[in-house]
Amino acid sequence: MELVPNSLPHALRHRGEAVLASWAHRFERSPLRMPRPIDPRQHGATVAGLIEALGEATMSPASELRPGASAVRELEKVTTFAGAGMSAAGASGYDVAALVVALRDAVLEFASADEHARVAELFEWLVVLALDAFASAGVMAARERWDAQLEAGIPVLLVTPDVPAVILLGAPSSSTIDGVLGRVMLLVVRTGARALLVDIAGLADARAPIVLEAIDRFFAQPRLAKVELLLIGAADDAAKAWLQIGARRGVTVRPIDRFDEAVAIALDRAGTVLVRRP
Repeated sequence: MELVPNSLPHALRHRGEAVLASWAHRFERSPLRMPRPIDPRQHGATVAGLIEALGEATMSPASELRPGASAVRELEKVTTFAGAGMSAAGASGYDVAALVVALRDAVLEFASADEHARVAELFEWLVVLALDAFASAGVMAARERWDAQLEAGIPVLLVTPDVPAVILLGAPSSSTIDGVLGRVMLLVVRTGARALLVDIAGLADARAPIVLEAIDRFFAQPRLAKVELLLIGAADDAAKAWLQIGARRGVTVRPIDRFDEAVAIALDRAGTVLVRRP
């Protein structure tokens, strides 16, 4: 497609540096962003990518410049990456909105009067996309931090030198449960345990698909066929689900109400005799 001189597509494709300079000036003075010193060059590469993608989009007919249309698909993708990237860089939602709105105003500077309405309408959608990506990235980062803390904090211990135990807590992700159960398996193998204590009273949902799928993978390990799993604090429906998985995988699961009762059973299986001091 031949670009018409002084048209918006021509400006975006061949005068991108001028558009970027206009954006930097507007962004630096934007009342939307957080009031702190900021160097617009920090986001220069991101905005340059947006300008390039917008230049490609505006070469399509005006009727195609709408949310979800194939003409703006790459622009939407770049906008999403921009919002997520600003979240990772520690920016605020105000900064994200300021970046997109400042770019809108810079682009309108190079647009003709009859192009203003469609450009402004398109940027309304881009603001929504950028903020949604920013929020989603923040939630994901918080979840990853929580998972890391939960995996490190879930107790995997030896009640005695030959009685391992794990106390599952909260609402762990699939990878977190796998990581914790991997540590448990190492203890079982290292100690030659005949019983394993698994306390699930602290799980938000012991029947959640993520939990049961992880348990199914755990029970599939041949070494567990030689271990009696003492399931502590399980409600009836959860105990039933774990028992079904155990039966399918050849693992003996025994529901127990209290931790101390489970310890006594495990010690008996291990042949350990506790001597009480007078």
